[in-house]
Amino acid sequence: MDEKSALQLCLLYHDPAGFEFLVKKYRREAYYHAVSFLGNKEDAADACQESFARAFSAIPRLTHLEAFYPWFYRILRNCCLNVINRKKTAHKYRVSRQHEVDERSDYNDPSEELDKKEEKQQVWRILQSLQPDAREILIMKYVQGYHYDEISELLDIPRGTVMSRLYHARKAFRVSYLKEQTGHDMDAKGLKNGCM
Repeated sequence: MDEKSALQLCLLYHDPAGFEFLVKKYRREAYYHAVSFLGNKEDAADACQESFARAFSAIPRLTHLEAFYPWFYRILRNCCLNVINRKKTAHKYRVSRQHEVDERSDYNDPSEELDKKEEKQQVWRILQSLQPDAREILIMKYVQGYHYDEISELLDIPRGTVMSRLYHARKAFRVSYLKEQTGHDMDAKGLKNGCM
């Protein structure tokens, strides 16, 4: 079986065997995308499982599908964004609770500061602080090594938009990186090119 015949089984006959073939073919790629997007293996596994379940429910309603993964990737991306939004809400709650605890205590644990020294951790921390669109496109280009045309197909946007988003994402990364290095805000206009 190949992808084309698997899609026909799904679209014309609603046969689960076709979908099973597609899951086996793309589950590793989906998992790596989710891990890169979310930065957490457990969240990535959950997002993949939810995405394949949603795709399985949605595919019988389609009449035509040229390629499975670009369509599926949009489902996966939405699931990852939902995870990020849920985590942001939970993080805000934890921060507010921690702030209350800190107000009652003068003691701060210095080990948290030591963790920030690792460059790899710093890069991932900065990536996680960026807007999801900026994080996604930087990871696709620099971590996963996709070319402009591949990113364009996966995100369903023109190649020029890919280049524009990458430009703005790199600039946002530089601002965050230099802010963390210097300890204060820097205007993007005053930055030199080339940090990423």
